[in-house]
Amino acid sequence: MTKLPPRKLPNSDRRDREFLYLHEVDALITACRQTRTPIRNQALIMLLFCQALQPSEICWLRWCDLNSTANSLLVVRNRSKSLRLQPQVVVNQQLLCLAEIEILQGLVQLSKTDWILESERKQRLSDRSLHHIVQQAGVVAGLPFPVHPYMLRRSGLYYRAALLLQSANLSLHECCLLWNYYATSSAMPASFQLEYQAINRKREETFLLTFEQIKAFSGISADENIIDYLLGAYLLFPHLQEIPKDYWLTPSHWRSKTLPKTSRTAFARIR
Repeated sequence: MTKLPPRKLPNSDRRDREFLYLHEVDALITACRQTRTPIRNQALIMLLFCQALQPSEICWLRWCDLNSTANSLLVVRNRSKSLRLQPQVVVNQQLLCLAEIEILQGLVQLSKTDWILESERKQRLSDRSLHHIVQQAGVVAGLPFPVHPYMLRRSGLYYRAALLLQSANLSLHECCLLWNYYATSSAMPASFQLEYQAINRKREETFLLTFEQIKAFSGISADENIIDYLLGAYLLFPHLQEIPKDYWLTPSHWRSKTLPKTSRTAFARIR
């Protein structure tokens, strides 16, 4: 009788959360210094977190995507295989923070191919190898659960959302109220209506603008997925005012985004 392979445990049974705190991101980067290709692996962790990349996006990055003059990176979101541009695919020119610029400057000196992340065989790094590197970094860092690349991407989006929402001083409950007001077709209870009306319109605009910025940055089209990242900011920082101001992987100019002059421009309320 053929013995079946063991069934894969669901993620909820392997770890109690699907994101990383900032000190855990730092621990992964530090752990990469002990690997055979420390500069590449540190760059890998930084880009996954800072640029919120998926494995299919980061593994296809080439050096021609790096603009060293503007300190930016051309990112084709939701990249599929080797096609550079596809219908309905988001292409972003994303700013790099100082730490990313420095590590990439060191990496380009070692590169033998046109791939930013190349394997030891001088080929494009595969998705499978990427997962293995991140998982092993988690083991070396002593994290008490298995780590995968999407945890870094998710944490990066949580972090950006937190930075954008911080100035609005919105609570998690207020964000949920705003989402329910704009994105649901059912009428809000009278008590929720009163709570919504008490929210300052400038704070409401910040929420809407943050929603649109995260949507444009991530390349995600589904609004219900975007709101998960906005609310995830409160998982990373239960109190947004506690975000460290001097974190070394802070995205360049992300805090300096200004609000539009017109209100409620992000998405129309469904009624």
